[in-house]
Amino acid sequence: MSSERHMKKIDLQTLDDASRKVSLGKARRLLVAVGIVLVLAGGGYAAFRMITGDVVASRFTVSNMTCPACVITVKEVSEKIPGVVDANVSLAAQDVTVKYREKQAGPDQIREAIAKAGYPIKLDGMFRPDGTGINETVVATVNGKPVLARDIDLPFGVDKSASKKQETAAAFFSVIGKEILLQAADGKTVVVQPQEVEEAVQAILKNQGMTREQLVSWASSVYGSPEKYYQVVGQRLGIRKLLDEVVLEGVKDHEVKRHRTMEWVGNLFKDANVQLVDPAFKERIRTAGGQDDWKTFWPRMIAQETELKSLLIQ
Repeated sequence: MSSERHMKKIDLQTLDDASRKVSLGKARRLLVAVGIVLVLAGGGYAAFRMITGDVVASRFTVSNMTCPACVITVKEVSEKIPGVVDANVSLAAQDVTVKYREKQAGPDQIREAIAKAGYPIKLDGMFRPDGTGINETVVATVNGKPVLARDIDLPFGVDKSASKKQETAAAFFSVIGKEILLQAADGKTVVVQPQEVEEAVQAILKNQGMTREQLVSWASSVYGSPEKYYQVVGQRLGIRKLLDEVVLEGVKDHEVKRHRTMEWVGNLFKDANVQLVDPAFKERIRTAGGQDDWKTFWPRMIAQETELKSLLIQ
């Protein structure tokens, strides 16, 4: 081999080695840069959380929502508050659940903004989205919407007999079933007007032989506040409207009504995504009802007499 060829070969090998070294150096520098960015990003997020706080949630009972536009208004007013992450408004349930960063916003600020928009509002519980409590524990979710421990302990009935506490399995069935039906009512834009709730309360007063002062006192002791009682009355009316005006429209025969109602409700319950998220409550339901999975729990319970079933079959 000539010296010229030998020199060219050496030069090519040197260039290849140099190129590999440059590429390896670039890769190392890139990895170092990515590492620095990740560290800075992690540190930045940690600093952000330190300043703004963790995401927490508050649920409020909201009065005077009478149409879909009210839902839009309450949602927009809530989400304009600095620190608010999300607001979930239910027309049928007459409530709003607001997620926010705890050092940027708070229940008083949210309540003031919604009340200023024309909707009387009352705090109904605070919790963390992961289910751990602040003053309330999330025991389950229904299609993503939280159910609080206090919901299970509140009666779904609205007369004096509601003071009698349901056993655990029946109470759980009624609360979860109610939430599924209220979500269906929202899907059909079922609206209950304030005067309809007032008329229902007037009828209860007459049937129970109570004065309004006695009702307020009783509702406060059993439901925690008159506002909560009125909310439950409105929710029951919404479910009946959903059945009478959507599911059973035009049906006169009682047995046909019963069959159609149970078939329709069964399909709703079957397709609902119900998750028990609190281990202690999950064990409580397993002990009380023999099952802790909604898919196998509700078919057993639908055959029993519960507050929810008595509302469905009228």
